Amino acid sequence: MSLYAVLLDTMSIQKYVFSTNRLKENLGASYLVQNIYEGVLKKVLKGLFPDMDDNYLSHWKDKSQAMPSLEEGRPFEIGYIGGGNALLFFKEKEGAESFLKKWTARLLVDAPGIIPAAATGECNIKNADDNTLENFIKNLFKTLAENKNRYIPQTVIPRHGITAECTHTGYSMEIWCERLPKDDQNYISSVSNAKIEAAEKAKKKHIEILEKCNLSDRYTFTDELDKLGQKKEEESHIAIVYIDGNDMGKRFRDQKTLRDLRELSKTVAEATLNAFKAVLLEIDRNFDRIKNEFHIHKEDGKLVLPVRPIIIGGDDITFVTDGRLGIWLAKVFLERFEKQNVSDGKPLSACAGVAITKTKYPFYRGYELSEELCYESAKKERKNQKDKDNGSWLDWHLVYGGIMGELKDIRERQYKGPTGTLYMRPYKTEDLTELIKAASEFKEEKDGKLEFPRSKLMDLREVIFKDESSQEAFLKELKARGLELPVYNKEFNGKKIVVNSKTPYLDMIELLELYPEFVIKGGA
Repeated sequence: MSLYAVLLDTMSIQKYVFSTNRLKENLGASYLVQNIYEGVLKKVLKGLFPDMDDNYLSHWKDKSQAMPSLEEGRPFEIGYIGGGNALLFFKEKEGAESFLKKWTARLLVDAPGIIPAAATGECNIKNADDNTLENFIKNLFKTLAENKNRYIPQTVIPRHGITAECTHTGYSMEIWCERLPKDDQNYISSVSNAKIEAAEKAKKKHIEILEKCNLSDRYTFTDELDKLGQKKEEESHIAIVYIDGNDMGKRFRDQKTLRDLRELSKTVAEATLNAFKAVLLEIDRNFDRIKNEFHIHKEDGKLVLPVRPIIIGGDDITFVTDGRLGIWLAKVFLERFEKQNVSDGKPLSACAGVAITKTKYPFYRGYELSEELCYESAKKERKNQKDKDNGSWLDWHLVYGGIMGELKDIRERQYKGPTGTLYMRPYKTEDLTELIKAASEFKEEKDGKLEFPRSKLMDLREVIFKDESSQEAFLKELKARGLELPVYNKEFNGKKIVVNSKTPYLDMIELLELYPEFVIKGGA
């Protein structure tokens, strides 16, 4: 039987979510993006099909083997929602066309600024286990990519010369916003207003995660970037963490049937959420030690967690935390994500990018850097995949000043010396564990004093950037003092600082600054 498929997508989502330094607007934007496949979808379908049962929208999760449009004569059904896409089936071509018109029009009102994309096609499918769907889905995604390149719709009212410019977005000031603090109340664009109004709903949705972890009675999330654990007397940094599942797009495209597609979408989303819940539980387990190193705030009588999720969807997640917690929490997430099981039976892995910037630094630029870092991790993962060395990888970068140019250019300027490249990032999670164990040796004490003096650690940082003879002289000096460098692996056994034009020792020194001390001392 013929059905008319509609594949939905959105474009430039990261720019939409992270275009402002106001965390509240980032959170509201993230909620709006997620809601286009939930609340907006429900509203439009309910308008087209008034007799629709509200629970019908979740049938694809609850009964992945069923196709009510074929078996019960229903006018439409949801194929699946996941990975930033939604696939719907309609019995009539007119129904598919009407839905697309109504859905895109509704977005202009409920989520101005979001750029939708879609592809449609007619398919013949017998049931949810029909494996002829595989090629159809691949062709539909190909059409979607072509449509994205062909036409970008106008989704906001163009700014005219006679209207003032919204300081949040650069669009026309149109709406007086009373939700802003009293001193900041002003006219803003419809795009900013929609994000601000959605922020409270976003917070409630994230609090539900705390409830699932039985943590909501004690903790809450903040909407302010400077309440993530930074100490006032120290230079304030945040870590923007972006994590993306490895090869998930290919895994979705390789599913043979609609049932397989539904099950994978559902179980991958659960795996991502479970891994983040494990991060929250890890923070709770170590909270007494965390509050000794970080400044913990209170809101509404509850302790503010030093982490704030922004996007949790499908196989990717973005969260922000204190600058010294980012690498640790990203590593915790990756390790827990790998332990999750999904429907296709294949192991899960992901790559992470951790951008550590000053709290007041432009948030979108920091986010872009975290994406670049994640991409570097993914490149390393793909390279090692050829050697059957799968796994999760993590890269980080501490921004000392502004960000000028691409990541590779920045590193060329900051981490290049006479003996070669002075960093080894990104690291596989298992290798990062070994690096932390090695770095922890710099923190070992004897009779209340560091065995490896801090002054010598600073000397090591300096000599890494010098020539080989200077490095050899430094190692001789260490030996004369009864000191030696930590052993990282067989190649870096403490006998040389740089081997084959690379070194892990600068990464170790950075980790000492960017990792919670109680974790470093524990060697993990």
